[in-house]
Amino acid sequence: MFLHHRTEVNQVGRPSFPRTLIDFQRRFSDEEECRRYLWESRWPDGYSCPRCNHDEAYELSSRSLLKCQVCGYQGSATAGTVLHGSKIPLNIWFCAAYLVTTHTPGFSALQLQR
Repeated sequence: MFLHHRTEVNQVGRPSFPRTLIDFQRRFSDEEECRRYLWESRWPDGYSCPRCNHDEAYELSSRSLLKCQVCGYQGSATAGTVLHGSKIPLNIWFCAAYLVTTHTPGFSALQLQR
């Protein structure tokens, strides 16, 4: 399967982000939706291999990776991010990030732990 998924983007080249908690919960309800958002954020104009710049890749669904059709480079949505190698599911990370960034006047580490 080739990755040619395009999405509506806002002014900074990123996919749109939910404005309410309910929209957030609907949009990022599972791991796959979070991964898709990360891919679309990383490559808003479509996939481009970090090694050879080729624009087509196929999914290695058993490992949640994309493999470049030309050079074979394998990349993940979290490569090069603080989420790389984490055993915590992406939807939990997304929820934590949402709470920390939207809660006023802030969100403590203790609140997040609970």
